[in-house]
Amino acid sequence: MNRSSIALLVAVGIGCSSPSSTSPASVSEAPAGTGRAPAPGATTPPAGTSAVESPTTAAAPQAAADSAEGPVVSLDDPRIQKIRARYQDIQARNDLKRSELRFECAGGEGRGELRLYQADGAVQKAEIAAADAGHGESTYQFYYDQGQLVFALHDDGSWAFDGTRGTPDKPATTSSVTQRRYYLQEGEPVLCIKKQAKGPTEELGPLLEQAPNRPDDCSRAKQIQQLAVTALAGAKAKTKEELKKLLCT
Repeated sequence: MNRSSIALLVAVGIGCSSPSSTSPASVSEAPAGTGRAPAPGATTPPAGTSAVESPTTAAAPQAAADSAEGPVVSLDDPRIQKIRARYQDIQARNDLKRSELRFECAGGEGRGELRLYQADGAVQKAEIAAADAGHGESTYQFYYDQGQLVFALHDDGSWAFDGTRGTPDKPATTSSVTQRRYYLQEGEPVLCIKKQAKGPTEELGPLLEQAPNRPDDCSRAKQIQQLAVTALAGAKAKTKEELKKLLCT
């Protein structure tokens, strides 16, 4: 994560436990859960707050972006329907095995965690959660079909203390997030959309869910694909070093 986007990966709704600093890649076999891992390593808002919505509900693929001319790609487009079906199949599985890999950026400038969900001898889904040394956090979720990325979700957010609300014992925070979705077919983006929300941290999930989708220019699609390919390599030391190169500079 470059420092502007190392606002990375979920201190939020992904709820990961704080990763150890430079421990070797760790792999744990356990049934995959449905929730997200919280932002590793960042200074996070008070307990109970969330910077982004759950990936299993409102974060599900949405097939049309709003624009003055109407939907860019309709719900009836067979490419989008196929991607949505693949996403739903993966989310519905209860036999996924999870493995984890944690990494820390040099100088304590950030840290992150990769979570892989595997079945049938292949990675079906991957999540990356990371946070910078300040109040930035972000998450990536990747969904694969036969080893190829077909859908990606990226939440890039930050939070700050809100002096107009709360008390010294229970400080209030305000969060903002930009969420981007990427639909891909044979390695090429079919549709890219985004939505944005800002408000009290405890209300950000519903605010994001209600925000309109807007067309995006897909300019970040190559970076997303590079991360997705790196994650697909598995929870091992080489993957950790590649993630640090991509997310810590």
